[in-house]
Amino acid sequence: MKKQMPNRRIIGVILLAGLYPVQSFSQDPFLLASVKTAYYSIFLKNNPLGSTGNFRLAAIQVKGKILTDKGEPLAGATVSVKGGNLSTTADAQGAFTIDAPDGNATLVITYTGYQTQEIVLNNRTSLSITLISNNDLESVVVVGYGTRRKTDVTGAIASINAEKIRSVPTTNVSQALQGRVPGVEVMANSFRPGSGSRVRIRGNRSLGASNEPLFVVDGIPVTYTIDDMNPADIESMDVLKDASATAIYGVRGANGVVQITTKKARVGKISVQYDGNVSFDNILKHLPVFNAPQLADAWRQAFIADRVYNFAQSTTAPNNYFPNAAADVKLFGGNTGNAMWNFIKDAYQFTTFNTATNTYVAAKRPTTPEERTLLANLGLPVLTEVDAYDPSRIKGFDWQDAAIRQGITNQHSINVSVGTEKIRSSFSGSYFKQKGIEYGQDYTRYTVGNNSEFRPVKFLTFGNSISYSNGVQNVGTSLYGNASGQLPFTRPYDSTGKFDLYPNDDQQIVNGLNDVSTVLNEIKTNRVFGNIYAEITLFKGLKYKTVFGIDSRNTRQGTFNGALSSVRQGNLANAGYTVANSTSWVYDNLLYYDFKIGKDHQFNVTLLHEMQSLNKTDTLSMSAQNLIFEEQKWYSLQNNTLATITGSGNYSASQLLSYMGRLEYGYKNRYLITLSNRYDNSSVLAEGNQGEYFPSAAVAWRLDNEEFFNKQRFFSSAKIRVGIGKVGNSSIGPYQTGGPLAFTLYNWGNGTAAIGTAPTTFPVPDLTWEITTTKNLGLEFGLFNNRINATIDLYQSNTINQLQRLTIPATNGVSYILVNLGEVSNKGVDIALSSTNLNTPGGLRWTTDIIFSKNKEAIVSIDGKTNNDNLANLLFIGQPIRAYYNYQPVGIYQYGDTAKGGYLAEYLWKKGNNAANTAYRPGKIRVLDANGDTLITGADKMVLGSHNADWTGSIANTISYKNFELNFLIYVRKGGTYRVPRPGLVGRYQSNYVNYWTPSNPSNEYQQPTRTSDIPLYWETLGYRNGSFVRVRNISLTYKLPQTVLSRIKVSNLAFYVNAVNPFLLHDASDYDPETIQYTESFAASTGNPGPNSYSYRSFIAGVRLGF
Repeated sequence: MKKQMPNRRIIGVILLAGLYPVQSFSQDPFLLASVKTAYYSIFLKNNPLGSTGNFRLAAIQVKGKILTDKGEPLAGATVSVKGGNLSTTADAQGAFTIDAPDGNATLVITYTGYQTQEIVLNNRTSLSITLISNNDLESVVVVGYGTRRKTDVTGAIASINAEKIRSVPTTNVSQALQGRVPGVEVMANSFRPGSGSRVRIRGNRSLGASNEPLFVVDGIPVTYTIDDMNPADIESMDVLKDASATAIYGVRGANGVVQITTKKARVGKISVQYDGNVSFDNILKHLPVFNAPQLADAWRQAFIADRVYNFAQSTTAPNNYFPNAAADVKLFGGNTGNAMWNFIKDAYQFTTFNTATNTYVAAKRPTTPEERTLLANLGLPVLTEVDAYDPSRIKGFDWQDAAIRQGITNQHSINVSVGTEKIRSSFSGSYFKQKGIEYGQDYTRYTVGNNSEFRPVKFLTFGNSISYSNGVQNVGTSLYGNASGQLPFTRPYDSTGKFDLYPNDDQQIVNGLNDVSTVLNEIKTNRVFGNIYAEITLFKGLKYKTVFGIDSRNTRQGTFNGALSSVRQGNLANAGYTVANSTSWVYDNLLYYDFKIGKDHQFNVTLLHEMQSLNKTDTLSMSAQNLIFEEQKWYSLQNNTLATITGSGNYSASQLLSYMGRLEYGYKNRYLITLSNRYDNSSVLAEGNQGEYFPSAAVAWRLDNEEFFNKQRFFSSAKIRVGIGKVGNSSIGPYQTGGPLAFTLYNWGNGTAAIGTAPTTFPVPDLTWEITTTKNLGLEFGLFNNRINATIDLYQSNTINQLQRLTIPATNGVSYILVNLGEVSNKGVDIALSSTNLNTPGGLRWTTDIIFSKNKEAIVSIDGKTNNDNLANLLFIGQPIRAYYNYQPVGIYQYGDTAKGGYLAEYLWKKGNNAANTAYRPGKIRVLDANGDTLITGADKMVLGSHNADWTGSIANTISYKNFELNFLIYVRKGGTYRVPRPGLVGRYQSNYVNYWTPSNPSNEYQQPTRTSDIPLYWETLGYRNGSFVRVRNISLTYKLPQTVLSRIKVSNLAFYVNAVNPFLLHDASDYDPETIQYTESFAASTGNPGPNSYSYRSFIAGVRLGF
């Protein structure tokens, strides 16, 4: 013993044996016992020869570092000696030190979510160990009010870890879900800096209530936008998709749940992690508008089509069909001083100016053989010469380019953490600054946060998760949209360089570029979100936890429109000021009881009592016209106006009281059952209908734990899941069931009016819950030692008692009433596949993640009684909630086509130049005669499609070689329909470029240009587009410095990366980006527009990650 423990005094074998456990090794005749001390294990060996020389020092000290398969330190990994009692934990840098009994000992390295490794020392004292991910088969996922091993989950839950979130730098949290989770679709609300995203999980369920999912951060529901949060603070995201998983959240889980877990400190030394990047943002593609020569020709073609191009000559004059200087003078306002003519005249070479007739005489050019043939075919005199016209000489102005700039985004995040066995704490901070592509748009956000956990004694744990964010958003104006509508043969400034408010001398067309300096729309936000909690272990298996969470958001919006803005147009400025204080809180009391009966029966019981105050909001607004001093903007309005200040205020709040119980049972870790029931009582519903139960049940069978499973080698894991559950939706505004009153004026008919009160909506005493029942069948399996892992889910949900607004006659005094009518169904499939394609000893690793989702959304009934469609609200039986209804365009009328009554199109045109017949002439829009009666009437309208995709999918690849890593993500959206503004070609505004019909260009894509006084029939039908596209979401390359370098510069990790975000887009149309077009009822009805920022941008990012 003394030889095994040099420099230590041996007090006595009896003392040592009394202090430390002695283990007998009767199975080994040469190893009698071992005694464990604080530093060594002493091995007592049998020496048959009786020699004392065989006792020698056996223990050696081993140091090493544990890394992930991505080369990152794996703090908290456990290192133990196989067959012994010694173990240690890796620190924040992944480093460890352990004493092994001898040079041939075996170390066992374990960490949740990674494959366990056993390493024989072979007398090595320094190790570098890489743990390989087990594809999250044993990872922990967040379920409602708790966590479970993924293998033990019975519901449909998909997860994203921090590594995947970090691989694509995002401006907001919602974007981290794009293309990563099957069944989840994320669409940007707009690309304004600071704007959020629209998230849908397995389609839309409600006709009138919210379809947004619930976000939960560290167990606390998020009431307001999730996009105030710093994405770098996220450790994982778990998406709960079926009712067996979401029913535990009751009413707030109706549209799915996204569980977010923030980063926590681990046991070990102080760790400092920094991630910073700069992004250069550019518009992906401009709207393809006409340039000046193209638009000028389109204008001519419109007047040529109506035989009025050259007003001074006969309508059959042949030079109507070619550019003519005298005609252009009148068309483009040359004789009235219009600025457009100053652009157009450059295309002509003038020989004289006839002052008597106020006309230009242009130089001539000979006609071409093709032109003479065209005139002959039209039955017109064949000319040998026409005015010389060179469109390349027209130098138009690029308004779109004048509205945008190089966007720049800066993101910097830092996290400092430290942990001991009793205290773990992390602090984070971030700075985000985005200078938008459009002038006048930017967003700045600061965040700080703290996660702490204290365990003073073994049975008590308490802590907090708190974050604060401060944001300033300059919303700007629709500058790019305004610029895209300006005619290219105008300029924003006059010849003296002075800003021109009306570039085309048309007071209906306002120059919006000056809004950059004359319009402000600033939103300031302060938000506190977080929770404090305490957990006490009452006895083995029984824990009580209490949690209080808060989500408080205060906003201030100031708006200002200067005198020279496009809004005021020379009138005195106006301004507005709005303050809103909103607070939600939740208080949870939970009991957890985990116990076993025998060795085979595992039980987990969860009980919950929850109180929530939802969106308690106090709003105050005021506005003023005719400001005296513009410098004061929206401040001191009471002292800065020549008019009366108007103001308004509002207060609203709602409450939710809930109880929940959940039982989870497992038999031999093979058969799993989860039963839950939640009771919610919501204040927004009618009295007597405010409470409802939401039960769910799910079972799972782990085939890989069956004895027969080990008899095959193809599958390495397998689980079947079946679940059913009911959830509710009451996400409507408060006070809508009681018939709220408002002050109004009533005219008695004698010219006098009296003020009084009247209901804004009718009382709805029986308004109740919107109920969704979901069934889910899931299969999870792994192949070839889990090198391939797949999850397949089939689901069907039906939502009844639809909360919707029913339109009623205005004679009732109100326009609508809230009702529970209608049913919507969603059914589909979600597939996720991950594979490790290569993993060579030389350091080459290639993994692939593929997801596929298909959802069919359909309205089953609208009024709950009949199968009638609701045309007023564009709701159709058997169709998705968001549908487009119109005539089906089939092309453009050509010479020889039959039209109304079976007559040729050209015959109808020649028969009478009136609206009834000119709609059918060659060059006009042709729509489908759906009922075959040779007439086009309202009976021929049909559903043209919906905004919903037929299916979506993505493929993500990660290829790493030694210290390099390449990632790319491709997203595919197949099917769906979207609508863009119909090009006008001729009018006050610029138009998107189209291949329009002319006698010499018989296009079948777009009609012949038409004057503004002759709006064509079916014009709006030409705006529908196929929503299919393929987008490369991200390409990233990362280089991580090797450990040999890091050890010399005293850092734990250092990586440099470059990213290209949204670099490529492939789709049929050449105008709008289909992802930027949002569905609205007015837009679907052909009366609205896509709205501002209907474009997307690409970003090129360079960044660094550094850890100490």
